[in-house]
Amino acid sequence: MQKTKWFLEGLIKGDSRWNIPIDKGETQIGRSTECDLILQAPSVSRIHGIIKIFADGVYLKDLGSRNGTYINGVRIVDEKKLSINDIIRFGELEFCLRELEEEDEKTQIDMEKQQETDFIRLYGLSSREEEVLYLLIKGLKTKEIARRLFISQGTAKNHVLSIYTKTDCHSRIEIARKYQDF
Repeated sequence: MQKTKWFLEGLIKGDSRWNIPIDKGETQIGRSTECDLILQAPSVSRIHGIIKIFADGVYLKDLGSRNGTYINGVRIVDEKKLSINDIIRFGELEFCLRELEEEDEKTQIDMEKQQETDFIRLYGLSSREEEVLYLLIKGLKTKEIARRLFISQGTAKNHVLSIYTKTDCHSRIEIARKYQDF
């Protein structure tokens, strides 16, 4: 039996896309640094919505956001079950729900690793900055990056700022776009 891994494919202006794994039970989405997926856009509420993964599927719930949460253009009020390829909108930002079968994962990982290596070389990132970048583009907040890498939050923040400086980026979304466009 194949294990499904879920992710959101970010639909960025132009043809750019970026993939965000949603591989835990609940993923809170919003502008707040306390959210699991931080979306820095004025139309996104501090705590906008939540995605929950259960054995029978993936569900989305709006958490009282000002600009609404939409599935395929329809504003949701209650928790709704998602289907593969549903277009999800938080404020002005759109994503598509995708799945990755276990057998496809190795190919995906190999392609991502080559892209990451080329990006690291181009911008001259250190090995620690490489680790931070990987977690940063996966949507992790600084506190979680620090925990996973066994470093202080201050050190993690310094690495993030160094990455921003070296890549001439100013936000997580901007670095994700630059990485995805690479």
